[in-house]
Amino acid sequence: MENPKPTLSRSTVGFGLSLAVSAIFNGLLVIAKELSPNRVLPWMRNLTGHHWTTHCLLVLVVFIVLGLFLARGNRSAGFGLPAGKLPAIIVSATLIGILTIAGFYLIVG
Repeated sequence: MENPKPTLSRSTVGFGLSLAVSAIFNGLLVIAKELSPNRVLPWMRNLTGHHWTTHCLLVLVVFIVLGLFLARGNRSAGFGLPAGKLPAIIVSATLIGILTIAGFYLIVG
């Protein structure tokens, strides 16, 4: 009797992909704040009292809303994504987010 290929649940894949998107969104939001200090930064400060609080809340909202959407919208378990691919996607997206921020500060200074 063969072992079936490991599969991931809809929630695992949905929130895993949401984590990947949120990591990239985080990097892009840092850049948006830096490039628009007279528009984005004051708006974020006014919303919660501090721009980093708003930043964290926005990233968290993206993660939760997208995760729920992807987990519920996926009728077949795990989008057919092989179990070994999700960690690679998450790590790659996290590295993209980090490199986006680091690259921005290296270029803009």
